[in-house]
Amino acid sequence: MKNNLKTILLIASISAPLSAWATLGENTSSIMNDAIVLKASAPVAQDQQSLDQVTTNGANYQTNTLVTQTGIVIKQFSNNGNVFGVAWHGPKVPNQSQLFGKYFTIYQTSQPSYKSLTMRKVSTSDFVSSTSGWMGHYEGKAIIPSLAPANVTINSLK
Repeated sequence: MKNNLKTILLIASISAPLSAWATLGENTSSIMNDAIVLKASAPVAQDQQSLDQVTTNGANYQTNTLVTQTGIVIKQFSNNGNVFGVAWHGPKVPNQSQLFGKYFTIYQTSQPSYKSLTMRKVSTSDFVSSTSGWMGHYEGKAIIPSLAPANVTINSLK
């Protein structure tokens, strides 16, 4: 019985780091795990220093791009080591639970600020998202305003 417990604890301690994905509001040090979970090509950049630098409205931040096996292009936007936004487009909707992390529940349960047959927008005090699409073409983006650099809005994410 004790050996079984030790085995379970060992497996849990080894696999725990694999669940730390670079999702909204989390650290960029685990972006490579997103590539694994989303079955995407490895990101071009492997550390924060080599991420693509972007300047928008005077704000500097980094972007990291993943491409899944199904052709979904996912961009992760980070500043000061934290992912503050994501954007995607492709033939399918990506795993939004993976991308939104702890904010996925807010996305699911919040009353949309706008909703139509092809579009859904959610806007809370610290989570803003916009998703749209039709069969074969989907796109979306989400941002955590409190983590984003000044002057960067959801419309800045491309």
